[in-house]
Amino acid sequence: MIAAIDVSFASTAVGVFDDVRRDVVDVVSIDHALDNDEVSPLEWLRAVDEAWTRLGSPVVSTVSVAAFGSGLVVLDSVGRPARAVWDDDRSEPDAGWCRKKLAPEWWESETGIIPEDRHAVTKMSWLHRSEVEVWNAAASFALPFDFVASRLAGLNGVVTSSAGSIAYGLYRSSDRTAHSDITTLIDSDRDWSDALPRVVSSTTPIGRWNGAVVFAGIDRDRFSTSGTKPQVVRDIAMHFESLLT
Repeated sequence: MIAAIDVSFASTAVGVFDDVRRDVVDVVSIDHALDNDEVSPLEWLRAVDEAWTRLGSPVVSTVSVAAFGSGLVVLDSVGRPARAVWDDDRSEPDAGWCRKKLAPEWWESETGIIPEDRHAVTKMSWLHRSEVEVWNAAASFALPFDFVASRLAGLNGVVTSSAGSIAYGLYRSSDRTAHSDITTLIDSDRDWSDALPRVVSSTTPIGRWNGAVVFAGIDRDRFSTSGTKPQVVRDIAMHFESLLT
């Protein structure tokens, strides 16, 4: 049995996939409490716990986490969220600024993406110039799917997979290390040594949740067009299952 977790901006769905019968046993969806169109990352964890309880806390072997990748989780020095998460186009000017400072071709070659408002690098740029106090209080940053998977796994820090790291726009394509040209562009005075998630293999367990193995999270965008919640849950579970076979 595989638990599949699907976190969107507005809600979290948790389902159980029977890997023998090849079907979804049950799915529970919990809405998030939003405040001025922003959401606390702790809402996602609350929603997962509530959904799991409603499912009856079933015994599963694996936990697969997919969440939206267009938000930025800002964490303080002890790993607590320092700000609510937004999911809009307010960092669009920063995306243009990034492309002006470094050519789109350079970005694509060096990181695998061309900055848009949905990417973490542009959201960091916006935060740096717009909310100085929050920026100065921030110790690290994560995308939603990495935050949820890492916290469920019991980690104080955050990890990302090689595939997941692409959405940040801050890692080198060649070796998935932080790109100093980009971190300097965003804030040359910041110590970036522990500011970004550690990159691990998609097939490497990162911890356990309720006894089940947890792997690094993944962007839900690849599954969100699947259709109904049971279909999305099935596709998430089967994707993680394929990584292990």
